[in-house]
Amino acid sequence: MHYLHLITTPVYVITLVALFKETSQLFQKYKYYLIVHIITNFLSEGYVSFMWLPRTHLPYDVYKSTGILAHLNLSGVFQFLLLAQFLAFTGVSILEMFHYRFKSVVLHQSGKFYTKLPTFGIYLFRFLIVMHLLVFIWSMADGQTIVYQKNKMDELFQKFPGLPAEIRCYTVFILAPEDPILIMSVILWGVLCTIGTVVVLTSVMLINHFLNKTKNLSKETKKLQKMLVFSLLAQATIHVVMILFPVLVQIYQMIFILYNNDFVTVLLFCVAYHGFLSTCAMIVFTKQIRLKVLLMFRKCMKPKAVLIGPHQFGGQFAYVESFHG
Repeated sequence: MHYLHLITTPVYVITLVALFKETSQLFQKYKYYLIVHIITNFLSEGYVSFMWLPRTHLPYDVYKSTGILAHLNLSGVFQFLLLAQFLAFTGVSILEMFHYRFKSVVLHQSGKFYTKLPTFGIYLFRFLIVMHLLVFIWSMADGQTIVYQKNKMDELFQKFPGLPAEIRCYTVFILAPEDPILIMSVILWGVLCTIGTVVVLTSVMLINHFLNKTKNLSKETKKLQKMLVFSLLAQATIHVVMILFPVLVQIYQMIFILYNNDFVTVLLFCVAYHGFLSTCAMIVFTKQIRLKVLLMFRKCMKPKAVLIGPHQFGGQFAYVESFHG
């Protein structure tokens, strides 16, 4: 899982540099939303692949941490719930970008009530994010959460006494439906996903409706706005597919039984690197960023003239070209 960082980290860095160098009026403020989103993607990726680094033991609903946090002996339930926080804040950054585009296109141009619905949705989402964070803090302060984990683990070993002893480790997370705090966190996360989906779809529909209807904007401006919205929609779709599908598989595992740990490992790769593919979509579908990134690559690969001394070419100076980067 670590070797992919040799590819992902340069992409993050180049995209960030390209955004900081972007000086057009359109990106004067919007680029900072994109920068925050890229940083969120990078931190989420680093958490899954370095800090948590989970390993599954199918057909049992357990995740054993093998990352840095495991060496620090932090509880498995803490690490699992912290993942939910990273995913939730990824959702916040996506919705804030949609809301910014919505405000710049629709909200400042129309005073109708229904155009304010996405704004109400984003306010509700922000409120529930704070509630989700408070539930996370509550679960860490309440020692009963660890008790539920221990009881569920004892129950598992009574049912399957031949399980490896390492599954009993403090850094292992096991799904404990009896834990009300854990279930509350899962429910809140599900509500956040639902509200986020509604806000995104509503914003896209209203933006498209306004752009198709208005006559105050030029054809090029409309095309540019649609390009930015499509880029955002592509990024959001990648996040939803690469996060939601593993969640649905986890629910399937709770009802039925899965035995293929390799398949689940692939799903964990999806959870780890969804941000990287989202950043790639940002580059591909946002023309200004794509041109900046390509320009940076060309500069890195541009031949550089090197002066060769007279003692190397019969007493005459000469220039040769060498590639750098």
